[in-house]
Amino acid sequence: MTNLSNLQIIQQLYKNFAAGNMPDVLAAFDKDIVWIRPGEPDIPFAGKFVGMEGLAKMFALQSSSIKIKSFVPEKFCANEDTVVVLGNDTVEVIPTSKSYHTDWVQAFTLRGGLITEVMVYIDSNAIARAFLP
Repeated sequence: MTNLSNLQIIQQLYKNFAAGNMPDVLAAFDKDIVWIRPGEPDIPFAGKFVGMEGLAKMFALQSSSIKIKSFVPEKFCANEDTVVVLGNDTVEVIPTSKSYHTDWVQAFTLRGGLITEVMVYIDSNAIARAFLP
């Protein structure tokens, strides 16, 4: 894959996510996907999620515990098999009704046109505080 096509794959992923098109979001991932989002135990969707079952679990945990108020990918950078996205979000935590706003970096590794790994870099402390009663 060229940088441009990998970049286009990730840009389309964000468009599909924003549109709530989860079948096409999931179709962008390799069956052996590894998604790593560091975070404290208070964050239900933090951790390492492996395979399509793990990915589906992570998205389900996320959708049942937070309401995304804004999710803005601001900058896309591509190099060989890696696409890095810088952005920010504002989120309401459902169990506590608290909100947080944080900047984030999501680094995607692609192979054969599919996403094989995602590393998320985010202020997990701000998120964990929003989950505390």
